[in-house]
Amino acid sequence: MLDKIYILVFLAAYFIAVFIYPTIRVKRKTGIIAYVFSNTDSLQDYIRKVLTLINFLVFFIVLVNLFPLIYQYLIPVKWLEISTLKYTGFILIHLAFLWIVIAEVQMGNSWRIGIDLSTKTELKTKGLFSVSRNPVFLGMLITLAGIFLILPNAISLLVLVASTLIFQVQIRLEEEYLAKKHGKTYVEYCKKVGRWF
Repeated sequence: MLDKIYILVFLAAYFIAVFIYPTIRVKRKTGIIAYVFSNTDSLQDYIRKVLTLINFLVFFIVLVNLFPLIYQYLIPVKWLEISTLKYTGFILIHLAFLWIVIAEVQMGNSWRIGIDLSTKTELKTKGLFSVSRNPVFLGMLITLAGIFLILPNAISLLVLVASTLIFQVQIRLEEEYLAKKHGKTYVEYCKKVGRWF
């Protein structure tokens, strides 16, 4: 039971540290609202809606895990429910959390949730960005893979697959934007550093 409560607390802390705190930090330092999604019918805002649903499902899975009689309706993958995979999942979510926090610190005031068309942010190419063009998305995928290993069920698998697809679309939208904003500098950066790693 303790591990079930721990993952819920971890997830809440993760959400605050990865999404809420960096948004507040950028607002305080620059006056810019880092959450740049709006409520239009654009592809960007559609992605935001899907990601909101994904976040809800992750919290739902972890909450339902507290109630074994209900959890069985998430169609657990019993043959994956082994200690080695569970511990691997816990290691992955903690490493991914640390990776994301470092990447967001390195982003500094360039941190955004969504594409900020109104402000030209600095192109980050050092630190973790010299290893991956999208370290935050990579960290998030590793987190979701870890959650699947901890709680292998149909919904956590759906979340992992859906996130992989939606991140691919979001990354390509961001790449198009960055290529327009930074031109040749970004193109050269893309030649040196992979999309994921």
